[in-house]
Amino acid sequence: MAALFFLLGVLALAACGETRPSATTLPPALPSGAVPATTAAQAQSGCVNGGSVTVPEGAKLAARVNGKSIALEVYERQAAQSEAALIQQGIDPNSAEGKEAIKGLRAQVLAQLIDDALVEQEALAQNINPSEQEINNRVQLVINDAGGKAKFDEYLTKNQLTLADLCQQIRANVFGEAMMERLTRDMPTQVEQVHVAHILFAKKEDADAALVKLKAGADFGALAKQVSQDEATRDNGGDLGWFPREVMPREFEQAAFALKPGEISGVVSTQLGLHILKLLERDAKRALTPDLIQSQRLAAFNTWLDGVRSKAKIERFVSE
Repeated sequence: MAALFFLLGVLALAACGETRPSATTLPPALPSGAVPATTAAQAQSGCVNGGSVTVPEGAKLAARVNGKSIALEVYERQAAQSEAALIQQGIDPNSAEGKEAIKGLRAQVLAQLIDDALVEQEALAQNINPSEQEINNRVQLVINDAGGKAKFDEYLTKNQLTLADLCQQIRANVFGEAMMERLTRDMPTQVEQVHVAHILFAKKEDADAALVKLKAGADFGALAKQVSQDEATRDNGGDLGWFPREVMPREFEQAAFALKPGEISGVVSTQLGLHILKLLERDAKRALTPDLIQSQRLAAFNTWLDGVRSKAKIERFVSE
């Protein structure tokens, strides 16, 4: 959920001083003419209406999602902030690469605003509705992490952001977290997993030659150390560790789970290259690591969101 990136940037204030993280957090400034009317100093009483944004009648729109309007002003402000972050990372906005990057970034901003609207609509339909107090409690946590209200207000003013921006992002995060929890609360934490080693090749003739050697009795780990193109696993004999289904590329997964312990596959082609696999172990009910649990939760959430998106009426009024 990309809305989390904004909060990560704000929450990092206490540790980073005035230095904003790079990558996908919002940038430090807006271009001239894009400054929101309400400054931090004018919005001190917490989030209004739990961070919900009402689009005035007649306002220009960036999109409409199942009848819910997304203001052009909100989209342009977030797009401008993201562009500024990109420029801070050294991208020349006038270069062909920079123009393409900004085009893609603006598309991501609009897509995220649309997804936020979809998630909120679905959450409300399932009686998930955070209270204004819950939103304001989170705002206070951000203020505390920033080093107090004065530093927080200074940060918002310097970066031409408003408390309403923060409230809107926190609201989106709360809805997203709640839907994630509801969708994944019954997901198992112990599933079938396989322990696999592989050898990666760039050329088919090299893979075929290695397969001949393996069938003749060559040691898999020793051969992996000699010829594998996978620098991350080559030195440990190609050992990839344990993994469940829906983690590796489909062709790789199918080959791995079709093997019995000790068996070697044929040459398997994926977008990463050509592989020969060896199944080291199999466990029908192995505990997932925290990273894998989170990965599977995100995958389930994104699959759900894809379905919601496909059924929604989405009208876009800007060219990203």
